[in-house]
Amino acid sequence: MAEKDLSDNDRRLYEYIKAGDFTSNKWSTPEAARALGLTEDDVYRSLTNLAKHIKDNIWIYYEDGGIRIVAD
Repeated sequence: MAEKDLSDNDRRLYEYIKAGDFTSNKWSTPEAARALGLTEDDVYRSLTNLAKHIKDNIWIYYEDGGIRIVAD
């Protein structure tokens, strides 16, 4: 699956992550859900899809007490 095959929610979340600074700031699923007008479950599903289907474009790691996410 390529980026073109992602759902609308997946693409919106991907763009949200790319536009945010989630290396300096801890990731917040509730904040992402509010910003995108999605449920937290929708955000988790899309995050899972991104990590699975475009794994070379997204990095998820834990640092200083919080999840960090980078996308390019």
